[in-house]
Amino acid sequence: MSKNALNDLNIDTHNMMVDTVEILEILIIIGTSLWAIQYLVSRRIHTYERPTLTNTQVESLPKVSIVLPVYKERRQSIEKTLDSISSQNYPKNLLEVLIVVDRDDTHTLNEALKAVGKFLSSLDVKMVINENSGRRLKAVAMNTAMKYAGGLIIGFYDADDVFPNDQVLNAILLMIERNYAAVGTRVYRFRSSVLGGLMYLESIVWYNAIIPFLRSTVRITPLSGEGLFIRRDIVDSIPQSMAEDALLSLRLTSRGYSVGLLDSYVYELAPVNIISFIRQRIRWNKGYAQNLVLIFKQGVQLNYALRVLILYILIALPPALLFISAVGFIAVTYMVVITKVYALASLYQLVLAMVISEIVVLYLMRDFINESMNMGKAVVLLPIYWLLLGTVTITSPLVPINNWLKTTR
Repeated sequence: MSKNALNDLNIDTHNMMVDTVEILEILIIIGTSLWAIQYLVSRRIHTYERPTLTNTQVESLPKVSIVLPVYKERRQSIEKTLDSISSQNYPKNLLEVLIVVDRDDTHTLNEALKAVGKFLSSLDVKMVINENSGRRLKAVAMNTAMKYAGGLIIGFYDADDVFPNDQVLNAILLMIERNYAAVGTRVYRFRSSVLGGLMYLESIVWYNAIIPFLRSTVRITPLSGEGLFIRRDIVDSIPQSMAEDALLSLRLTSRGYSVGLLDSYVYELAPVNIISFIRQRIRWNKGYAQNLVLIFKQGVQLNYALRVLILYILIALPPALLFISAVGFIAVTYMVVITKVYALASLYQLVLAMVISEIVVLYLMRDFINESMNMGKAVVLLPIYWLLLGTVTITSPLVPINNWLKTTR
C-alpha cells in the first residue's frame, strides 16, 4: 500500500471515530435533556388530587366492589391486602371483596380460604372461581370477578398491597366530585434488597416525574392495576392484554373520558430476584406493544394516534438511548484499548460526556434518591440499573409470551 493510500485510510478511520463519538454524545445529550425536561415540567404542575368533598356532603355513597385476582399466592400475601381493605373507613355495608382464583390453582384457593377466615366478621368476602383459566391473563380473572360484582364502582388491588385507610373513600369522593371515569394512584414497589431499593427509586421517579409530564403534555394518564377504581356504568370489562391497565387508560382517553390521580399510594412488594424482575418488565413491555397494535386496529383519529405514538416514544426512548450509548461506549473502548485503532482522546471525550450526563441526572433526582438510598450507592448502582432496563426494553420483542408471566414476590 502506498504512503498516500495509508494516509487516506488513517484519515478515514479518524473521521469515522470522530463521527461515532459525536453520535454517541448526541444520544447522551438527547437522553439527558429529555429527563431534565420531564423533571422540570413535573415540578411545576399539580397532578395528584385529594377530594374537597367529605362523606357527610354526599347524599349516598355508592357500593364498591374490590376485586383481588390471585395466582400462585401465599396466605400471608393475601392477608396483607385484606388487612388494608378491612381497615378502610368506607362504610362496610357498602363494601364487598371478590377474590378470584383460577380453577386449577388449588394451592392458592386453599391459601385464600385460610386468609379469608380471619376477616369474615369485618368484611363481606366472596370467592370467585375463574373457569376460563386456559389463557393466564390477569384481565381474564378480573373480568370473571366483575360478573359477580354488585358495586357501582369497581376497585382493584393485588396480593401484598398495603395502602392508607382513607384510600377507598377518597377515591370514590374524587370520582364523584370531578366526574372521573377512573381514578388511579401511586404504586411504590419496594423490597429490602439492592434491586428492591432501585425499583423503589424508579417507581418514585415514574409516578412523581414521568406520569405528571405525560399527563400534562400528551394528555394521556397511564394507570396502574393496583389502587385502580373504575365506574361500572362506563367500563363493563377490562381489555385483555398483558398490560391491561395501560390499555384501559388508552381506551378511556380515546373515548373522551376523564381520568384522575388520587394523592395517595399503594406499597407493593417488589420482585423477589432479578429473574422475576426481568419477567415482569418483559410482560410490561410486550403488553405496551400489544396495546399499540390493538388501539390502531380499532381505528382512532389522527390527533389521538399522534398522541399515543408520542407517549410511546417518550416512555421507550430514554432506556433505548441508554442501551445504545452503553453498547457504543463498549465498542469504542474495545477499539481504543484492544485494537488500538482509535485515539485514547476519543474515549476520554466520551467518558466526560457520560459523567456530566450522570451528574446532571443525579442532581435533578437528588430528592427522589434521598427517599430510597444514599447518593454514594446511587452513583454506582443507577447506571447499572439503567443499562439493565435498556437491555430488557430492547430485547423484549424477541421473547415470545402469551400468558400472565406471574411476578414472584
